[in-house]
Amino acid sequence: MDATTPQRPRAARRPAATRREQADATRVLLLRTAERLYAEHGLAEVSNRQIVEAAGQGNNSALAYYFGSRADLIRAIARFHGEPIARRIQELAREARDSDDPRDHIASLALPYTEHLAELGHPTWYARFTAQVCADPTLGPEELAAPLQAPLFRKAIVAVRSQAPGLSPKVAALRSQSMRLVVIHTCAEQERAAAYTGRPADWTMVGEALVDMITGMLLASPQS
Repeated sequence: MDATTPQRPRAARRPAATRREQADATRVLLLRTAERLYAEHGLAEVSNRQIVEAAGQGNNSALAYYFGSRADLIRAIARFHGEPIARRIQELAREARDSDDPRDHIASLALPYTEHLAELGHPTWYARFTAQVCADPTLGPEELAAPLQAPLFRKAIVAVRSQAPGLSPKVAALRSQSMRLVVIHTCAEQERAAAYTGRPADWTMVGEALVDMITGMLLASPQS
């Protein structure tokens, strides 16, 4: 081949960053698709194949490649949302640390959840997904907790209980458990109504109402 013979250009090698970005985008697409299907149909009614097909992926092993097991996928969805919620809890808990108003401590636990739902836009599926996980006998609330959340939750509950010294430990624990259920299932119902009507939920109103309700529930005087 002489110098005048045109050279065939070499195939451009795809940058590693682009491949990583595409892999990250595929992972998020699968995660969000699974979240939506789980929220709309229930955990037990959705197969890995359905998730892959709904996400427009041709490889049926994509979920196993990106996430591992079904339980790992559910934990990944929980972490995707739980970590920003935990960071917001940490911020509000820091602000409420020296407050003697129990409402401030309750707000530091309830409002990050509704604020996160508001930030997701419309429609959302996370509240219904959370309710599904909590109701699943093989999973439970521990699957939803980010590492930061548990110690912050305990500190806030201790601060609230200090305002209601007449409660027995068992009653206080039951009310604290009920607080979590009120938040989760109230938000799931609001999200379900928004999906049905097409009108976004007013998460600011929901958050403030939850704080009011939980404050009253946790501090109500026990009957003698």
